[in-house]
Amino acid sequence: MTVPPADVTLPGTGESALDTLTMFLLELLEAASLGLLIGGGALLLERTTFDQVPRFVLGFVVGYLILLALSFVWQQSHLARTLLTWLSLGTIFFFLVLLDLNREYVLAHVTPRSAGLPRISEQTSEWLSNLSWLAYIFLYAPIAILIVFSFNAATVTEGGRVLGTSVWKGFTFDWYGELAQNERIIDAAYNTLVVAIISTMIATIIGTMTALAMERYNFFGKLAFDAVLYLPIIIPEIVMALSLILFFVLINLGSWTLTMADQVATITLLPGFVTSFLVRLIRVTPIVIAHVAFNISFVAIVVRARLADFDRSLEEAAQDLYANGWQTFRRVTLPLIMPGIIGGALLAFTLSIDDFVITFFVSGPGATTLPVRVYSMIRIGVTPEVNAISAVMLVVSIALLLGSLALQRR
Repeated sequence: MTVPPADVTLPGTGESALDTLTMFLLELLEAASLGLLIGGGALLLERTTFDQVPRFVLGFVVGYLILLALSFVWQQSHLARTLLTWLSLGTIFFFLVLLDLNREYVLAHVTPRSAGLPRISEQTSEWLSNLSWLAYIFLYAPIAILIVFSFNAATVTEGGRVLGTSVWKGFTFDWYGELAQNERIIDAAYNTLVVAIISTMIATIIGTMTALAMERYNFFGKLAFDAVLYLPIIIPEIVMALSLILFFVLINLGSWTLTMADQVATITLLPGFVTSFLVRLIRVTPIVIAHVAFNISFVAIVVRARLADFDRSLEEAAQDLYANGWQTFRRVTLPLIMPGIIGGALLAFTLSIDDFVITFFVSGPGATTLPVRVYSMIRIGVTPEVNAISAVMLVVSIALLLGSLALQRR
């Protein structure tokens, strides 16, 4: 049975999968526009009277609402949906600019005021302490069980099934040995490391530059850009995955990577390992772009936290000693913010290694990462080998996260 491509309309459905995805993202865009419309309108009306609102603003809002109502009534109109898309983008841009122009007013109303904290009795404090221990047990007991059962000496049947995975059969390191000899696991781990290293390097450079620009300079649209910077952290991963896969489909990135990988594989002038690495790098390009897209925000936030406590008088002292801008940055600024940069890089590396949802949507043939491989393995049953690889990924992730936290506190 031949499966039709994703962009082909299926009989009886009336629309293709791509059209459904586009409609879903458009509805999210409309919801964001309405939210900004309400929030920005309330801000505008609170600072001005109704008579002072420009007529073109009222006309824009009324026209957008009318077109929104017509699009729900007449959903088959391609012209109405196209106009609504561009007006939604215009609405988002307009009210982000409005919020940026009223930056001081907004920050004055959203900044919490300091207040005295109520005192807690000793009995309440002890009760909260015991409750926190229960919370830790609830969170980490499954992880401990997973690590313990990765050493379970379970037996394997002829069909490859493992008997008694939840019953302790004895202690053994055999499953870690099986893990080291599994070529698919090794290939997936190689892909994961390539994606994590490259995406971390790119995201760290861009995130550090973004943090310096946001912390040191004032420019038009700063508040709006700051809000957009937090979006990859706030929005659900499934939404970002759908947005990225739609973008890759529109620019035809998947076909390009497959064609380019096939062409590079035919090159005979380069050594075999170089050609193999280039082919692998081209195949994981969509995953690298996706990971850079959400890692930039995490790196920028960590570096900005380091810059918030930065003493600018040290840079002024360096300039008094005839150091130019580059020398001041290289010898004074960069060493002092380096713990924040390394901490952000380790956090980005950890998130890239552990990411499943976004990677599952954007990965193509020959670009399977370790989390996706583990998911494909547990679909046929949980084996001690799956527990072993999960334990390895867990230990690596915890080590990187602890290293990031330690560097941020320096």
